[in-house]
Amino acid sequence: MYAEKHLRLADPVVSAGDRVYCISTQNGLFPDPWSGHVPHEMGGVWDHPIKLLDGFWIALRPAGADVTTWLMEADACRVYPGYTEFDYRIGPLRVVRRDFAPDGVEALIVEIEVLAPSSHAQGASALEAEVLFRSDLRPAWLGERVGMQDAQDTARFDAREGCVVFRDGENPWFAVVGAPIAPLRHTLGDDRGAVQPTHGRGTSARLTYALAVEGDGVMRLKLLIAGSAQSEAAAIHTFGRLRREHQTLFEAKRARYEGIAQQSILETPDMALNEAFYWAKLNCQMLAREVPELGRGAGAGLPSYPWWFGIDTAYSILPMLQAGLFDLAKETLRLLQRASLRHNPDEPGRVIHELTTTGVVFNPGNLVETPAFTRAVHQTWLWSGDRAFLEEMYPFCKAGILDYALGLCDPDGDLCPAGRSIIETLEMHAGFECIDPAAYTWEALLRLSDMAQVMGEASLISDLHAKAAALAQRIRDEWWMADEGLFADVRASVREVQDRLRQMDGFVAGDAHPDQRRQAETARRLFEPALARRAGAPQDEDLPWLLRHWVIMCPMEVGVATAEQAVRAFARLESAEFSGEWGMYLHPLRHNCMSINTGILALAEARYGRNTQALRFIRALSGSLPYHMPGAISEALPDQWCFIQLWSALGVSAPAVRFFLGVEPRAGERRLRVVPNLPDDWERAALRRLRIGEDLFEINVERRRDAFVVRVAGADYDLTLGAYLPPDAEVQEVTLNGQTAAWRWETTTVGRCVVCEGRGTAEAVVEVVVKTC
Repeated sequence: MYAEKHLRLADPVVSAGDRVYCISTQNGLFPDPWSGHVPHEMGGVWDHPIKLLDGFWIALRPAGADVTTWLMEADACRVYPGYTEFDYRIGPLRVVRRDFAPDGVEALIVEIEVLAPSSHAQGASALEAEVLFRSDLRPAWLGERVGMQDAQDTARFDAREGCVVFRDGENPWFAVVGAPIAPLRHTLGDDRGAVQPTHGRGTSARLTYALAVEGDGVMRLKLLIAGSAQSEAAAIHTFGRLRREHQTLFEAKRARYEGIAQQSILETPDMALNEAFYWAKLNCQMLAREVPELGRGAGAGLPSYPWWFGIDTAYSILPMLQAGLFDLAKETLRLLQRASLRHNPDEPGRVIHELTTTGVVFNPGNLVETPAFTRAVHQTWLWSGDRAFLEEMYPFCKAGILDYALGLCDPDGDLCPAGRSIIETLEMHAGFECIDPAAYTWEALLRLSDMAQVMGEASLISDLHAKAAALAQRIRDEWWMADEGLFADVRASVREVQDRLRQMDGFVAGDAHPDQRRQAETARRLFEPALARRAGAPQDEDLPWLLRHWVIMCPMEVGVATAEQAVRAFARLESAEFSGEWGMYLHPLRHNCMSINTGILALAEARYGRNTQALRFIRALSGSLPYHMPGAISEALPDQWCFIQLWSALGVSAPAVRFFLGVEPRAGERRLRVVPNLPDDWERAALRRLRIGEDLFEINVERRRDAFVVRVAGADYDLTLGAYLPPDAEVQEVTLNGQTAAWRWETTTVGRCVVCEGRGTAEAVVEVVVKTC
């Protein structure tokens, strides 16, 4: 399968490896205007923690001619599992450029194929390719904080290797460029504006190569780019390896990605969802980033966030696990844990927010990230069954919930920790109790109790359950605003709100950044109506405040809201006040629809059995797939901000696997629950080659007129099988492998289901009759 675009080819695309990636336009060009943390520099060829090249540009001309045609306007861009292709036309010639970055190697390989119609093959038999490489050896964001200072690049031609060596003037940062064959000519120098202007302190090299028709009538040239932030010898060594093994590396890359594509295959009547699920798996792998000094893990998004984030990881672990990417999930969590322990030694368990590839922790952690991390660790244990991983992570999670969230961050002991939300605005980072940490802490307490049971800390379980029960009641009673039909964003006293607003007023009056002034003004507008209504309220009593940020749906996301609360809240969240064509707004006053809150709303709807509504938001995600980068869902829908975003996978994967097909594994205990709740217009769905622990499972679900059929084939697991039934359905019989089986009713947030127990490969059939009036 591949994803293709023919229009809007000025949009970006990435050819991704876990060491090197290349961001260009879908025309194959390298414009400078892309902004981000390092203005003008987020595109090009990166080998974190450094950049290698601003870009490379390719031209063709007949041998000996003066007229050169640069490959500037593509006819199409195609993204395949593991590589990218660009199509060009030069008169009768069709030119295909193929970019790929081998995993585990500091390299990018670019192949040019020139195909001529048979009537023109003889005239096209002598072509030259001119390639302009533009270096920009510089550090990634915040490198200056750790002594990484950019200097002017230099270039030299290495006649023995037939390549050009770029070097930063004051650092051991290198890029080596060339081909398996020696160039006809080379020129070195600063001609940055020759094709496209670029910023920075780089320099240029032009290499000219002869092209000849091969036996299959195609002219080919491979371009090799190698890098190192350590030494010239390492870069030269990698270049030599590319020259010898370029085809082997391509085959290995393609095979690895095909392996991911052929694992965890979702089959439903919704073809757009199936396609989005397919690409979401690959996108997670495409964002893998390895920096040997720091570790390996999935970065947040490109071009702006190639490094690692606590909350992005926490939301993305479940879709990684559902895709079978267990190693990547565990590596990412370990990387964040190590960085958190180093950076927050006095706050054990606190999870950092952002770690750059230069090793700088920009933000020591928003409160919401700590309970969300615990959820991610527990999910990884459930799917992988890796006991050693759980033993490694459990003490950190336990400290994070009990010592940090419910210790340092809960001075009043009400089980609602005070600290920063995922919403990065002044009022949501003002030290109030926020709804997303509160809801996630409730969930984390339950997950931590399950981990405690596995770890043999039975004495802790009753206390964790008691805390969870008390916090659930507090959320349902004290955060719920019955007159609004919504949960509050924050809880705080009138005095606290007034004090924080006075502090924010200083941003308006002072010389603060314009965005801070805007946020301060907005915060006052959000709070003032409620402050006016509460003029006579006690000054120091914690009260709920509705600000209408998207996190007010978090109680439904985790399932702590009552069914009645969920119905009322969803009715408003689905309305034009909060949602539009492309999903859920960040705020009724800010109509950007991000993939994360849209995906979480889809997940929350599915958790309460509202499949039609869940599909509305899933289809906003899957419908955006063709808009920006082919085969990727943007950070903001349909085509804004990062063009590939890790957490975009959540909304297309988790609702389908966890709720539509009802898959809940406990791999370490060799137990699997499959209790589906198919959308009304689906007659069947399946998951092929679903990885659970070290095994692969086939799961098939079918809805007939008078029966629900669940088939599970795989390892010898204890199975709980069944189906959610309509309210007007009665059970006639339940069979397991053709034999009448004992069954029972269960009720969850999804609804009422029938379940039975089996083992190994099994088929459960629930025969029903629908009552008629």
